[in-house]
Amino acid sequence: MVFLNLILAGGLVAVSAPIIIHLLHRSRVVPHDWGAMMFLEELLAERARRLRMQEIILLLVRALIVGCLALALMRPALQSRTAGVRAKDVRTSAVLLLDDSYSMNAGRGRSGWTEAKDEALKYINTLQRGDDVAVMFTSSAGKAPTAAALYDLEHAKDIVQQAKVQHDKADLPRALGAALQQLECQHNPRRELVLLTDMQAAGWDLGDGARWSFLANTVRSSRVKPSIVIAGTPDARPNNIALLGLEPSRQVVDCFSTVAFNVTVANTGPEPLKDASVSFSVDNAPKATRTVTLAPGAREVVQFEHKFDRPGSHYISCKARSMLDALDDDNDLYYSVVVIDRLPVLVIDGDRKERALGSETDFLRMALSPRDNDDPQWRTVIETTIIAPTDLRYTDLSKFRVIALANVAALPATAVSDIERFVVAGGGLMIALGDRVQAAVYNRDLFRQGAGLLPVPLKSITKIAEAPSTAAPRLVASEVEKKASPAVHLASINSKVPALDLFRPEKGQDWSKARIRAHYSTSAPGENVRVLATYSNGEAALVQKQLGEGKVLLLTTAVDLDWSDLPIHPFYVPLMQNLVFDLASAVIPPRNLPVGQTLAHAVTGSAALKPHVMYPPNDEPAVMRMQRQGQLSIFTQETTRVPGLYTVLAEGAPPEERVFYTVTADRSESELGHLSPADCQRLERDMGARFAPDWSALARLIQLDAGGYEISAFLIFAALALCFVEIYLTRRWA
Repeated sequence: MVFLNLILAGGLVAVSAPIIIHLLHRSRVVPHDWGAMMFLEELLAERARRLRMQEIILLLVRALIVGCLALALMRPALQSRTAGVRAKDVRTSAVLLLDDSYSMNAGRGRSGWTEAKDEALKYINTLQRGDDVAVMFTSSAGKAPTAAALYDLEHAKDIVQQAKVQHDKADLPRALGAALQQLECQHNPRRELVLLTDMQAAGWDLGDGARWSFLANTVRSSRVKPSIVIAGTPDARPNNIALLGLEPSRQVVDCFSTVAFNVTVANTGPEPLKDASVSFSVDNAPKATRTVTLAPGAREVVQFEHKFDRPGSHYISCKARSMLDALDDDNDLYYSVVVIDRLPVLVIDGDRKERALGSETDFLRMALSPRDNDDPQWRTVIETTIIAPTDLRYTDLSKFRVIALANVAALPATAVSDIERFVVAGGGLMIALGDRVQAAVYNRDLFRQGAGLLPVPLKSITKIAEAPSTAAPRLVASEVEKKASPAVHLASINSKVPALDLFRPEKGQDWSKARIRAHYSTSAPGENVRVLATYSNGEAALVQKQLGEGKVLLLTTAVDLDWSDLPIHPFYVPLMQNLVFDLASAVIPPRNLPVGQTLAHAVTGSAALKPHVMYPPNDEPAVMRMQRQGQLSIFTQETTRVPGLYTVLAEGAPPEERVFYTVTADRSESELGHLSPADCQRLERDMGARFAPDWSALARLIQLDAGGYEISAFLIFAALALCFVEIYLTRRWA
C-alpha cells in the first residue's frame, strides 16, 4: 500500500479525540450510605459491566470514524501485481514526452515526427475520464515552466497536433529529469512516462554518469514507481547529406583580397551518395556549384573563393542537394561576413630612434602596411599609427581595432585601465617584449595575479650566447639568465588557431630558419590562457589570453632585429599580419549565432535613436527592443528559434544599410545513428525503462503494466456507515 497524500498523516492524531473526550466526561461516583442499597449491589454490579462494555464499543466506533476520515485524506492506494487490460477503475497520471529535435523530420514519405505525433494521439486515446496527462517536449523540458497536467484530454490532443519541430540541441537527461519531476507532482495511483523519439544516439549523453545516476535515484525514490516506456519511431536509419560547417580562410575579410570559404559536407546515412551538389551564393546571388560523391560516414571540405567589391555586411549561403537525402533541415547553411576597407592599428613604440630602421617598430610597421612601388594604388587593409607611450593620454582608443605594445618599459595606471576596457569591449592587444621592458612592473601592473592584461608572468631574459648577432643585443645584466644553449628557433604550434595555420609544416612555410638570440622565459599558463607556439628549447613563444570579448597576445621576443632575425625572413610579414587579423577578428555583438541565442545589434550616431526592425526567415517583421548605453543603442530580439538569415534595418533606411545575422542549428542532430543495444540494456537496468519499437508494442506495454487501486472512497463509505452504527447504538443504549 502507498499513500498519495502522505503529508496529511498527522490527521491520525485526531483518533485520540474521542478517547480524550470519554476520559474527561466520565461520571464521577459519589458514595452515599443507604441501608436499602445493600440488596441491589449484585444487580448494579452486573449493570455496570454491561454499561462499561457499551462505552468501549461506542468509543471504538467513534475512533474508527475519525481514523477512516484521516486515512481517506491520505489517499491510500493498493498496487496490483496482476497483469491485465487497463482497468476502468484505475486512474492514471501520465507524462507524454515528445522528442521535437529536427532529426525527427528525417524520413521520406512519413517522417519520424509524423509517426510520433500519431502515436501520441493514440496514446492519449487510451486514457479515460479522470486520468490526467502532461504533454512535454524535449526542446523546452527543464528550461521553461511546465504546464499543469490536463484532465481535458481533447486539449492535450490539440497541443500535440499543433506542435512543431524545434532546432535546439537535444538534451535527453534534462528532459527526462523534468518529466519525472512533473510526474511526481501528479496524483493518480498509476504513473506512466512515455517518451516518443527517433532513438538517435546524439543527445542522450550517456557518458555523463553523474546525471544518469541522479535520474536513476529519482526513479527509485519516487512515491509511486513510474512505468517508463521509450517508443522509437522509426526504426530504419535514413540517408542524409548535411552541411556541418562554413568557415572563411581569413579572420578578417577585406575588399582587397580574395577569401576562400571552406564548406564541410558529410554523408551521415548508410548508403553512398553520388553526384550530390553543393551550391555557393553571396548575398543571394549564385556564384558556383560543386559536385561531390561521399561514402557512408565520409566528410569532405569543398572550397569556394570570392572577392568582395564593397565593405559592409554580406552573407554567404550554401545548399546541399541529393536525390537520396531524407532530412532537409541540415542542407542549408548561412554565414554573415563583415567586410572592411580599413583596419586601424595603434602601435606604441617603446624605443623610437631617428635613424632608418632604428626604431623598435620600423619592421613591424612595414610588415603590417607594406607598399608596392610598381603599383602606387595598391594598398592593404591595415592602417598603422605609431605613437610614443607618452602620447597615449591624448589618443582615442575607440578609433582602433588592435593595439600593439613594442618594447614599452611601463605604462601609467590610467593607460592600463583604458587598454583593459578596450580589450574587454572586443579589441585586440599584442605585447612584444624587449630589453626596455621592466618585468617587475609588468607583473605588478599588467599581470596582477592573473586578473590583468598580461597572459603569464615574466621571469627572466634567456640569452642564447652562441647565436650570431646582426645588431648588438641590448640586455640588462640584472635581468639576464645566461645559459649555454644551442641555437633556438620557432618550433611547435601547440594550438589550432587560424592565425598560425599557414605555418604548419605541411603548408610549406618554414619559420624554423629564424634564429632567436634572446627571449623572456615565463611561468606556466593559468586559466583562459593557452600557449600558441613554443621555441625549440621548449619555452613559450606566443601566449594568448581571452579577456572579456577581446584577446591579448604575448610575443616573448622582440619585433625588431635586437633579439632575433625574424624581420629579415619572408614569413615575418604574413605572421605579423595574421596575428593582427586574429586579434581583430571579434565582431561585437556576434553576427553568427546558435539557435536560441539573443540577437543583439549595436548602433551609434544618428541611427541610434531610430527604431530598428528585424526580418526573420519566413516570418513577420518585428520591431526590436532598444536599450540606451551612453551614446550607444543596443537593439535586441530573443526570438531566434528558427535557423536561417535574419536582417536588421533601421526604419526608413535604404536597403544597402541592411545588417545580416545568421542563426544555425546544432549539427549533432545530423548524426542519425541509433542507440546501441548495450545502451538500451543500460537504460533498462538503471532506469527500469522498456522499449517499444512500434505502436503495438507500446499498447501492449501500457496495458500489461501493474496498476493501482485507490481506496479513499471505500474509507469514506466506511466512515459514513460507522456514523449510522454510532447513532443507532447511542439511541439503542440511551
